[in-house]
Amino acid sequence: MALRHAVWVSVASCTDHSDKALRVVQLILRIPALRARFVERQAQWRDDLAAELARRLELDPDTDLYPQLAAGIALTAFDAVLRRWSGSDGTEDPAELIDQAFTIIAPALDGGPPV
Repeated sequence: MALRHAVWVSVASCTDHSDKALRVVQLILRIPALRARFVERQAQWRDDLAAELARRLELDPDTDLYPQLAAGIALTAFDAVLRRWSGSDGTEDPAELIDQAFTIIAPALDGGPPV
């Protein structure tokens, strides 16, 4: 699925530079101003992902809920993975965490938009 791939790309960049990325993620999650900026960026990512998903599924992004909800669910999974990875001090594998997260949310995403 496209959403899984989009999230995977971000996680892969963390694993490519694991030590540095872990320190950055931990700072973002611990410092309120950085966390707020990250949440702001996630809102933009959600809107961008939703617009692309709507385009691919030929849905109206202004009237169909599915693209925004699906993008939000995917980014919530991304956030949960970052928190778990950060909390483990990098001992947990982010790729495995993404797999687990998307296994959990798959039923919601696989349902697709109502017809």
